[in-house]
Formats: sequence, C-alpha cells, structure tokens
Amino acid sequence: MHDIVHQLTVQAPPDRVFAAVSTTEGLASWWTDDVNGGSDEGESFTVGFVDHQVVMTLRIDALEPTSLAHLTCTEGPEEWPGTQVAFRLDEHEGATVVRFWHGGWEYEDGAMPSCSFQWAMYLDSLRRFCETGQGSPAVSAVA
Repeated sequence: MHDIVHQLTVQAPPDRVFAAVSTTEGLASWWTDDVNGGSDEGESFTVGFVDHQVVMTLRIDALEPTSLAHLTCTEGPEEWPGTQVAFRLDEHEGATVVRFWHGGWEYEDGAMPSCSFQWAMYLDSLRRFCETGQGSPAVSAVA
C-alpha cells in the first residue's frame, strides 16, 4: 500500500484547525463547498466536486479534540474506497503543525499522484482559512 503525506504549519491555535478539519462547516470553508452529513464519530458525510459529478463518502472513525481527525472513504471514485485520511495536530510555539496522511492506496501511479497534488493545494487553502478566515474551497456549481 502507498501513502500521501504532507506537513504544514498553520499560524492558528489547534482548536481552530481542529474545527476546520472535523466539521462539515469547517470542511466547506477550505475543501469543497459541497459537504453534507454528520460531524460526529461513527457518522458519515459526503463531499462533492464538479457540480456533484464526483462524490465521496467518508466515515468519521475517530475524533480527538484538538489533536486528531481520522476518516475512511467508503464510497467514491475508483481507487478512493478503502483509503483513509488523518489529520494529526500538534501545538508548537503558538501555531499548529498539521501532519496529513491519506493512506491505503493500492497503486503509486493512477489517481494517487494527482490526488497528492490536489491535497497540497487544499491544505494551503486550510492554512489560509485558519489564518485569515478566507479559504479557497472547490465550488460545486459549474459556471
């Protein structure tokens, strides 16, 4: 199995970053504005892209306030189901170090390289949202 790994420092407290990665309202502020479903452990939510043509369902496996959000993709495009996503958060000198992992990819080619690039872009949106209140989520409606 293969993994996508990214790390970034966000100039915001862990509670703000945790809310951004663990609630549907938070995710809609930096990942995609098409987020629907639960925000509690054991619940699932969907994220949609390109006018809801690409949809993924993620189950919330674990939430540890201000330190961990762990998800499993249960439905989605080829190669996504069965992969897992984790956000580990650590406070460091007034900022938050985000350790991002999207693991369980069967192939190191295929969708994984493109997904890694997209995650890097969205993680920068997460950083901007937490630091300034303005992220750049995917817009679900096609113009």
